[in-house]
Amino acid sequence: MDSIIFDFSGGGIVRDSSRTLVKEQIGDTLRDQTGQLLYTVERYERPDQSVPWSLIKIGTAGRTETQAFRTEDNLRFLKMVFPMDRRSEWDGNVWIDDSREIEIAGERIRPFSNWYYEVDSIDVPAVVNGFAFDSTLLITEADDNNIIERRLSRVRYAKHVGLVWREQWILDSQYCNQVPPPVDCETRPWELKAEKGYILRQTLIEHN
Repeated sequence: MDSIIFDFSGGGIVRDSSRTLVKEQIGDTLRDQTGQLLYTVERYERPDQSVPWSLIKIGTAGRTETQAFRTEDNLRFLKMVFPMDRRSEWDGNVWIDDSREIEIAGERIRPFSNWYYEVDSIDVPAVVNGFAFDSTLLITEADDNNIIERRLSRVRYAKHVGLVWREQWILDSQYCNQVPPPVDCETRPWELKAEKGYILRQTLIEHN
């Protein structure tokens, strides 16, 4: 998992890059108050292969005949709906307040504004980091761009494996709010005008 965190300070924009190894595994099963079967998902991290894995957090995942959902950081996401086809669209953040704020590098940001899930491709072959998969699913969870916010979240799943690739851009900027606005307000890349938020890229390196 590679990430870039943007932090606006008096001296300008600080971009802090990092690389982390992440491992997820199923730990146990349980049932919620409705009797729904859930799987606990244990997330481990380490900076490199020379360091032992550290358990960072535990979430849950489950599915019904019509939904697949996951809870991360006490937030419940509707990851998939069934039956699914090339035209499937849904509100994957139906249980999340889109005005909810989180803190990144000391700055408050609303990461879940203007999300809407849709299928880009389904049951197509793909190669991810040297791994060839016969059947993958590509979902765009968010793709919104305006003069002050960039929200992009895309994920690819491989059949019988799970998540194999993810990219997220959660960025805010006041660059275009200058008076007068810069001439390159709309064309300046977000990597250059972002003042807070993050870019995250996650790629499979090993699976069961």
